[in-house]
Amino acid sequence: MRINSYVTPGMLKGDLVVLSPEESHHLSRVLRVEPGQELTLFDGEGTRAKGVVDTVTKKEITVRVAECETVEPPAVEITLIQAVCKPDRFEMILQKATELGVRAIQPIVTANASLPAGKIEKMIDRGEAIIRNAAQQCGTAWLPKFQPLEKLANLFPSIGKFDAVFIGSLYADARPFKDAFRSLPALSDAKSGVEGGKSKIKTAAILIGPEGDFTEEEVNAAAEAGAIPVTFGKQILRTETAAIFGLSVLVYELMD
Repeated sequence: MRINSYVTPGMLKGDLVVLSPEESHHLSRVLRVEPGQELTLFDGEGTRAKGVVDTVTKKEITVRVAECETVEPPAVEITLIQAVCKPDRFEMILQKATELGVRAIQPIVTANASLPAGKIEKMIDRGEAIIRNAAQQCGTAWLPKFQPLEKLANLFPSIGKFDAVFIGSLYADARPFKDAFRSLPALSDAKSGVEGGKSKIKTAAILIGPEGDFTEEEVNAAAEAGAIPVTFGKQILRTETAAIFGLSVLVYELMD
């Protein structure tokens, strides 16, 4: 069984790494690792290393670094802008977004996000731990940046910084993803044979609403800021399904 362990950035510069108390406890008490066992260490910023467990005590595990490598980040940086929702659904979204290789996750409060403030704060506080655990499971070398909670309206001025932005919508002006990609600015070289402007996209974002969806006013405001309203098909998807579906489409269309 391959075991991936997260270490904070900078720790892989030395020959010997002391794992955090939480990670040491998990490896020693749950996975029962022993001296001599091989691990994969990663710092969430593109450095990954092969290591061998050196010592195991009740409080800490030390790992001897055998070999390091630098992993390039994804060619296209995808940001998930996700409305807060019920904790179990929100945790699933964080897990799957990490597995799909997003570079950033921005939680937002919208008009139809109905969670009590205290529950939202508790859920956000757990976010980074959920992401780290998901990264350890899938073996990625890059952790998504988990941004501070923000109101949707405060993000509209920054939508223009992305090469392409999509917003999931149930309203009449939403178009299928394939049509949305065709509407992107055409390539300057018409002979390239690439449809639309997909090859020029280096940063992309998708906005996903809560269980009650975005309001029509929110979708219209996002569209005025530059987002393209898209539909996910004839069925109405739950927020966690919509996030996974939308991210999967972007990864398929934009990643090599």
